[in-house]
Amino acid sequence: MKPVSDTAKQDLVLVVAGLVALLLFFWLYSDFHPLPAADNSLGESAAREKADDIAREFGFESEVEPVTRFQTDTQLLDSLQKQTNFKEFYSNIRNKKLYPVFYWETTIKMGSAEDSEGGIFNEETVETIEVRLSESGEVIELINQDNILPQPIFRPEVLNYGLQSDSIQISSLSDNRPLSESLEFRFSENGLNQTGNIQLESNQVNYLGNTVAQRMAEYYLTKSGWPAKDFTVISTKRVPLGDVEGALVRFENSIPDLRSNVQLDVRILPSGGLVSMDYSHPTADEGDDLFATIKTGIRAIILLIGAFWIIVLLFIRFRLRLVDIKAATLVAVLAGMIFPLVLTLEMLYSHLHSFGVIQTQFVLMQLIVIGFSAAVATLGFFAVTAISDSITRQYWSEKLRTVDVLRVGYFNNIPVGLAIIRGISFGFLLAFAWCIILMLIPNSYITLEANFEADTTFLPYLSEILGNFAFYFLIAQVIFLIFTGLLRSRYKSTVASILVPTFLFIVVYPFPFEVGSFTTEMVTAGLLGLSLGVIYYREDFLTTFIALFVFISMLSTANGWLIDNSPDATVFYSFLSLLVVGFIAGGYNIYRGSSVRELPKFVPEYIEELAQEDRIRQELKIARNVQQSFLPTQTPAVEGYDIAAICKPAYETGGDYYDFIPFKDNNLAITIGDVSGKGIQAAFYMTFTKGVLHALCSDYRSTIDILTKTNNMFRNNANRGTFISLIFGILDLQKNRFQFSRAGHNPLLYYRRSENKLYEYQPEGIAIGMAGEEVFRKNISEEIINLEKDDILILFTDGVVESISKTNNLYGDQRLQKLVKRNYLLSSEELLRKLEEDLEQFGEKSTQHDDLTMIVIKKK
Repeated sequence: MKPVSDTAKQDLVLVVAGLVALLLFFWLYSDFHPLPAADNSLGESAAREKADDIAREFGFESEVEPVTRFQTDTQLLDSLQKQTNFKEFYSNIRNKKLYPVFYWETTIKMGSAEDSEGGIFNEETVETIEVRLSESGEVIELINQDNILPQPIFRPEVLNYGLQSDSIQISSLSDNRPLSESLEFRFSENGLNQTGNIQLESNQVNYLGNTVAQRMAEYYLTKSGWPAKDFTVISTKRVPLGDVEGALVRFENSIPDLRSNVQLDVRILPSGGLVSMDYSHPTADEGDDLFATIKTGIRAIILLIGAFWIIVLLFIRFRLRLVDIKAATLVAVLAGMIFPLVLTLEMLYSHLHSFGVIQTQFVLMQLIVIGFSAAVATLGFFAVTAISDSITRQYWSEKLRTVDVLRVGYFNNIPVGLAIIRGISFGFLLAFAWCIILMLIPNSYITLEANFEADTTFLPYLSEILGNFAFYFLIAQVIFLIFTGLLRSRYKSTVASILVPTFLFIVVYPFPFEVGSFTTEMVTAGLLGLSLGVIYYREDFLTTFIALFVFISMLSTANGWLIDNSPDATVFYSFLSLLVVGFIAGGYNIYRGSSVRELPKFVPEYIEELAQEDRIRQELKIARNVQQSFLPTQTPAVEGYDIAAICKPAYETGGDYYDFIPFKDNNLAITIGDVSGKGIQAAFYMTFTKGVLHALCSDYRSTIDILTKTNNMFRNNANRGTFISLIFGILDLQKNRFQFSRAGHNPLLYYRRSENKLYEYQPEGIAIGMAGEEVFRKNISEEIINLEKDDILILFTDGVVESISKTNNLYGDQRLQKLVKRNYLLSSEELLRKLEEDLEQFGEKSTQHDDLTMIVIKKK
């Protein structure tokens, strides 16, 4: 058996502590969480059947199968949790009736089964009513936003109750429509019943007053789950209900110790039909809502600034080529699949439960949404992954060690096993700690979602787990790899590295639930951020991310076990199965996986490329130093002459060459050349040419002879297509003349002071290496220039006259000649400096594209 780990005992203690924390979490969380106070024992099937029967009783009949779900009134729940000990308060039967936090909601599409099967329903024409039942199955609300009129419209039993009379019997009326159409509400300011006579006649308008309307509304109140005796009428008014006039009767019940009153609005027709029954719990929390809006707005602005900053960082790192494109692309593609999948499951569920069939316009819209969400997710994850990997690898690379092992395809190894086991254990401890923190902070509570996950999407277990995984992987990268990594680049402090996640969790608050006041929110988020910061500092990114994912998922899947017969039970058990698989896989990796010493090191391609470029840069630097060492370190001091020279390679190394070779009788050989090409190869041939010339000068006969022999040796050793343009001449100090030959080089400039003219000497000659000896010798000649006081000789390479400006203009021979004529009084050194300044001004500090070499010889 391989050695397990140097921290085996500590890891065992961590696992045991995590399992204990898990058990304590299950115990404490159910005691603190509001969901166990709910009672869904009625069951979805029975609730749907009851709701359908109630709808039929009230005159709303449909052949389409209703959709029923158990829901939470989140706003009411939060209000009650702020003001009361919720579980104790809700255990009171009267309070549960007055404040139905949990209820059954049944949506009924009004139409026939043929309408649903034929796909007639669409977003513009579908009409629905919603019947809400209490936990025990009593009606508490009839939502009818389209003001659909009940059938039959005439309800004699309701009218009898309103008139306090038994005179109207449905059996005694052969045709009740004329009578129903003759009824009308008319209310007086004093609220008296203005019917006047309880004998209704179908051949005249019968006016029903306030009291009748109120008693008719009270009839339906007695049929509901509301305690009718606890409500009082606070207003009655006429309202339009579809094509007819009806009455809205508002009831209210208040508990002195609570800010939440119960208001019940009953809308009825004069013929006794119920159109709707809605309840509300107006609160005095407008200030809290305003603060919540401001808080959300500030966080949104911070997130936008952060997103913009990440984009800027991405462009900077791209320019520096510090991005692992392969890794970022892989993560981006996976995220681009996960988010559209989750969104599609939710939209498809919602559409089918609303319209029953998949419609063409929905498919088209779905394709647009999938494409857009995939693009946004892919780009977002690419940017974040690329930046996070680049920054952390540069400043804190050890935090990516297990991620790197996975990248090279080594899944079965000890580091990954330890990361899984530790991450899950830390996740359990975080969940337990979070529960303890909430229990210790006064007035803290948990906000629930209105629906269970299973009532909002297909494959809820897949949607929940994949959604948590992708979203919190993004959050973990931003907080730990980007921001903490950037701080690490400036400060190596342990405290600073831990406090960054603390601060960011407070500012962003990336949790899918609220916990009470802003102070509670800051404390819980800060302590969780602090804990995760410590984990990240001690462990690595993979461990920290697993801990965050396990913690979040334990809370988001808790609805699956906090209540019996939960619709989200499969979500919770799927996550629990994932944890078991994680423990098994982690344990197997620890006992059977490869050790750290057996694992290869992962080096991103961009780092290898940069390292290769750095090696090349160092080699070029060495080559440049070698090349510069072959050039004259200083110009020779020759009596009667002022000589200056300059050589500036366009790259680290170049092909330009100049040299001064002392001759017998104090004469001086002067040469300047330009090897075709750039870089190391050109520098090599330049060095080769220097050696050849020095060797041949010991047996000097003529400049033609020197260049011909140089051509022969160069042609025998250089690659075909490589050539050198060259001027080789002898400065005769006794006769004051310059005797030279040109091998395809730029012309030599000669300024004669006595005539104030500039001459261009371009004797016949082809470049060295372009032809054999016979052709070369036939096509080369020799020139002699006699020098007088203040005469100037200028030898240069094409890099001078072929310099290019930003507007793509050439410097040219004429500009050079004009500069020499204007500055002939200057010394050779000053003339060279003047040329450099003019070239820099011409090029507007643009990049030098060719080597630049010049020699200036001035006769004193």
